Amino acid sequence: MNLKYAAFLLSIAAALGCGTSKPVARGPSGPPVRGSLDKKVIKDVIREHHREVRACYEVELVKQPDLTGRVLSQFTISPTGNVVAVVLRDSTVSNPSIEECLRRHLFTWKFPEPVGGGNVDVVYAFNFIPSP
Repeated sequence: MNLKYAAFLLSIAAALGCGTSKPVARGPSGPPVRGSLDKKVIKDVIREHHREVRACYEVELVKQPDLTGRVLSQFTISPTGNVVAVVLRDSTVSNPSIEECLRRHLFTWKFPEPVGGGNVDVVYAFNFIPSP
């Protein structure tokens, strides 16, 4: 099976909650409850983990010095602040190693508990360019 296709399928499975034991917040009638987090708070947590993301890129940059691009991610923050789903929506980096490394790290990040007690969906673009 094509590695990129397999990574895509794993992303879809994660987005659907397959293989996770973390509960999804549900309202009284069943639909998911939406929480909220200030954009600045989300960006602050992402900045705290900048070195992890950069390390994913730099490992591959050694092998391919002209490697640049962007990975558009979508991830879900649970009511406890844990990332419970990650989908890479688009990538111009076209490097499965960077993409999978980014996915793995996102699942380890901890955010503050969302206001309202529900899930928060985040769409964020990670840009990869060599340092001058």
